[in-house]
Amino acid sequence: MITFYFDLNKEIPLYEQLYIYIKEAIEKNELVANEKLPSKRKLATHLKISQTTIETAYLQLLAEGYIKSVPRVGYFVLENLNFPKKKKIKHKIKTKEVKTYPYDFKTNQVDTENFPYRQFAKIEREIILDRLPKAINHMDYFGLYSLREKIADILFAYRGIEALPEQIVVGSGSEHLISLLVLLLGRDKLIFTEDPSYLKNYLLYKEYGANVDVCKLDEQGISIDELKQSNADVVHVAPSHQYPTGIITPVSRRIELLNWASEREDRYIVEDDYDSEFRFSGNPIPALKVMDEYDKVIYMNSFSKSISPGFRVSFMVLPRKLVKKYQDSFSYFSCSVPVMTQLSLEKFIEDGEFEKHLNRMKIIYKNKRDDLINTLEVAFGDSILIKGSDAGLHFLIEVKTDLSENELIERAKSVGVRVYGLGEFFIRSIRRYENPTLIFGYSHLNSEDFKEAVKRLKNIWKEN
Repeated sequence: MITFYFDLNKEIPLYEQLYIYIKEAIEKNELVANEKLPSKRKLATHLKISQTTIETAYLQLLAEGYIKSVPRVGYFVLENLNFPKKKKIKHKIKTKEVKTYPYDFKTNQVDTENFPYRQFAKIEREIILDRLPKAINHMDYFGLYSLREKIADILFAYRGIEALPEQIVVGSGSEHLISLLVLLLGRDKLIFTEDPSYLKNYLLYKEYGANVDVCKLDEQGISIDELKQSNADVVHVAPSHQYPTGIITPVSRRIELLNWASEREDRYIVEDDYDSEFRFSGNPIPALKVMDEYDKVIYMNSFSKSISPGFRVSFMVLPRKLVKKYQDSFSYFSCSVPVMTQLSLEKFIEDGEFEKHLNRMKIIYKNKRDDLINTLEVAFGDSILIKGSDAGLHFLIEVKTDLSENELIERAKSVGVRVYGLGEFFIRSIRRYENPTLIFGYSHLNSEDFKEAVKRLKNIWKEN
């Protein structure tokens, strides 16, 4: 007779405790092939529990193939169950250790203190009770139509882009959207990214099997001369605020890019408008897509900077020709953003909370930028030159020193400060600058962080 003592303090149901006990007994050969298990009535009496509990445990074992049922006879341990001997793992799998620093001027963070936590909590409660039941089985591969309508409104209001909801594809970050682009455009197409650039995009194209290369920059953005001399079919650019250089592509170069794309039917421009929401002087730089009379621009943006990178909601606007191809060839896809997240974002926009949050963050980030720049200029004076601070959530600092870029970075690390060199973002060949140039992101740090970090940098960057 099976004797088992239940742990009444555990949250695990009694039937599950019994099921686990019998399963492990079979795996250890304590219950052998074709051995008959006690009847439900006898075992229930013996263990002083209900027959229903016994039956539930037996049915789970039956479903998993540990036992068999013989009508009017009972339950038996199944034969030919040769379980491999379990080996104790002696060594843990080593994971790559990521070094952290007390003061890290990374560029992929947002201000956590001013995130609209309460607004989202309220919205999500309302969504669960009201909208989610109607959309819980909805799986539009473009993303929820109602959300795409709201995104189209934002694009027109903030970027001047006239896009139909039918042209918009919602996805969970650049990882998903670039994978779709590779499939849509074809792996045989030669795709150029900027050099230097946001390395992740280049690596994603490469890992997804695309034929990818890089094109150098000049003072106006991607080199149109090198592009024309190449066999490129697609070019991925950030014309409104190039990362990491901060270059803003002037209208003359934009026209040249659009004319280049129009020369062949299969040429396209991917416009990465990753942080266009934040411009602190003058009017926002118009999107390249606004000038796209040839319908050759694939516009990409996300809510990573305006809301949070952890929100994982990005989108792209496809030219009409690619919309048809996506409809014809990829209708079996599913949108990678959960319905709950899409509904919450839609309501956040609909209630005017997105606009209020964005306007508030513009002021907060402008004050942070001014604070950091002032702290740096007081500490270093004429020995630094600030570049590209009018837009986006990072800027460049050219340091007039005999130290190399790498020496500056390593000295900073030694005192717990992480800064990033422009040279870290080149793929093919590093352009030689007169002085080492560093990238400072500031959105997630505060005034006290700035003071302490800059104080440490001033001390450690002394040339001795």
